[in-house]
Amino acid sequence: MNPVLEVEDLCVTFRYREGDVAALRNVSFRIDPSESLGVVGESGSGKSLACSAIMGLLPANATVTGSVRFLGQELLGASESTLRDLRGRRLAIISQDALTALNPVHTVGKQISEAIHVHDSSRSRAELRDRAIELLDLVGIPQASARVDNYPHEFSGGMRQRALIAMSVANEPDLIIADEPTTALDVTVQAQVLDVLKRIQDRTDSALMLITHDLGVVAGVADRVLVMYSGSVVEEASVDDLFYETSHPYTRGLLASLPRLDARDRSQPLYRIPGFQPSPADRPAGCAFHPRCDVVVAGLCDVELPLSIVAGPGHTARCHRVAIDGGAS
Repeated sequence: MNPVLEVEDLCVTFRYREGDVAALRNVSFRIDPSESLGVVGESGSGKSLACSAIMGLLPANATVTGSVRFLGQELLGASESTLRDLRGRRLAIISQDALTALNPVHTVGKQISEAIHVHDSSRSRAELRDRAIELLDLVGIPQASARVDNYPHEFSGGMRQRALIAMSVANEPDLIIADEPTTALDVTVQAQVLDVLKRIQDRTDSALMLITHDLGVVAGVADRVLVMYSGSVVEEASVDDLFYETSHPYTRGLLASLPRLDARDRSQPLYRIPGFQPSPADRPAGCAFHPRCDVVVAGLCDVELPLSIVAGPGHTARCHRVAIDGGAS
């Protein structure tokens, strides 16, 4: 099976007057047709940066190396006209802040229609309106035929997010990149938004790249998971392996910080990973996580950058301790 998206050794370096900063380092992964890939990690780990590099939306002071192949076509180095033709038609992105992503001076229906018209100018105005209503109904907007003429400020936060999803999937893309689509939404609305994404995937056979900091969201949506830390992928596994055969200490820390219904002692506070994620401009030598790690190997983790180690079938971790212990723990 040929992948929808194949990323190899993706690196992003920003040029500043004070010097170059390597923000993303040797990120590699693939997404197969109809697959859901979750990308998790703390804020600043490089999740959204990887998304922007894939879409070709980085600023002029960014240097991108490696390879990003979408349906076999190399995107790095592609012309802006080529990328514009793919964005929104075969490669769509759902931003995390619908209020700023939607234009406040145009109706929601007009913005959805424009997303279709820019890639298919053959449709009449009436056809575009009907398609906008159909999409709003698909994502669960009540009375879609009436709400299509509303402005974004007339929608609630959850409705705006669903309208943004409708705009993103208007042309039934092959890959949907959802950049924290449930941020700042309450739990009930989160569930509704995730259900919408799942229904759209089932209907269009789109692949999904879900970027989030919430492992609970990943558990219910993704097939595979990438865990990112300080601009690198530190663990990759299926959802079940990630939760039950965790290998990397950072992933274990993230899981331990989640509240659990089956916790034996609920009076204890939630676990907190000590310290803070380093700035890309001031990473420590060796493994970037070693100053916060509770199983650090002195003289190794703080000196050598770990390689990707196979912890099980389809399961890799970038950790010296995994190599020493011989697999998942």
